[in-house]
Amino acid sequence: MDYVLKESTDNLIRIYRHVYKDYKWKNSSNMNNLIALSHIMNEKEYSKQAIDRVNDYIKGKTGPFSCYRQKSILFSALLSLGFSDPEDKFDTLQDYEQRLKDAGFRSYTYRPVTAYTLLLTCEEVKIDERIFKAYEIFTEMRKDHPWLTSGDDYPLSVLLASSEDSVETIMKDIESLYYALNKVGLSRGNGLQFLSHILSLSPESNSEKSGRCRNLYDFFKQNKMKVYSTNYGALGLLTLLAERSQEAAQDVVAVSNYLRGDRSIRWLGQETLFLTATALVSTILLQSIQNTKALIEKNSCVTVEHLIAAQTAAMLGATCAATAVASNS
Repeated sequence: MDYVLKESTDNLIRIYRHVYKDYKWKNSSNMNNLIALSHIMNEKEYSKQAIDRVNDYIKGKTGPFSCYRQKSILFSALLSLGFSDPEDKFDTLQDYEQRLKDAGFRSYTYRPVTAYTLLLTCEEVKIDERIFKAYEIFTEMRKDHPWLTSGDDYPLSVLLASSEDSVETIMKDIESLYYALNKVGLSRGNGLQFLSHILSLSPESNSEKSGRCRNLYDFFKQNKMKVYSTNYGALGLLTLLAERSQEAAQDVVAVSNYLRGDRSIRWLGQETLFLTATALVSTILLQSIQNTKALIEKNSCVTVEHLIAAQTAAMLGATCAATAVASNS
C-alpha cells in the first residue's frame, strides 16, 4: 500500500472514530462509515459543527416521519461536504424528490438517494427531462426483470438517463451485458442486474467488460476475499477502471486487510469493508486521473463525476437499505 492510500485509510479510521463517538446513539455504524468515507472522497476535514448546523436546518424543515429526518445526520454530512450552500441544496433536494414522486418513483427508501444522485450529476434546467427518461428506463427494467427490479435501481436509472442513446438502445445493451456476465459465471439476480447497469456506462465491448469483471472476481477469490452478489456493484466500478483495474484490485485487498486489522472498524463486516475499500481506492485513483487531466483510455465516455456518483449512490443505497431493514426488524 503506497503512502497516499495508507494516509487516506488512516484518516478514514480516524474520522470514523470521531463520528462514532459524536453520533453513536443517532446513527447506524454503516451510516457513520459512509460519513467518514465521504470526508475522504471530498478531501475535507471532519467538523461536527458543520454537520449539526445543517442537521438543525433539516429538522426545522421536515416532519417527524420524513425520510430525511430519519437519516438527517447522514444527509447533513453529505450536503455540507459537497456544497458551499448546503441548506439551499437541501431545499433543492426536497424539490427533486417531489418531482421524482410525481413522475412515478414510489420507493420511500430510495427516492432521497435518487434525488441526491440528480443533485450530483444533472443541471437544474435538465432535471425534468432526466427524470422522465429515467422513469422510462426503470419501467423497461421492471418489464424485463419484474422480480429483480425495485427502488435500488432508481439511482442508476438516473445515471443511465444521462446518455444520449435512446431508451431502447440503453436497455438492449443492459440485457446483453446481463447475459454476457452470467455466461462468464456470475450468478443471476439483483446484484447482476445492478452490475450490468454500472458496466453499461462504459463504451467498451461487452466481452471485454465481462471478461475483465470475471478476472477480478477470480483475483479476489484467490486472495481469500469472496465477492458476494450484493457487492457486484463494487466489482463493476473496478472493472470500469480498464487498464488500471488490476492495480486497483491489489490495493483493495491491501486496504480491506488493513481495515480488518483495526478494532474500531472491523466489526462492520467483510462485505461493508470490501465496499469501503473499493470506494476509497477508486476515489483516490479517479482523483489522480482528474488532477492530471488524464483519461481512462478505453472509457473516455465515462466521466470521473459519473463514476464517483455511481459509487456514492451504491454506498448510500446500501446504507439506507440496511437501515430500513433494521428499522423494520
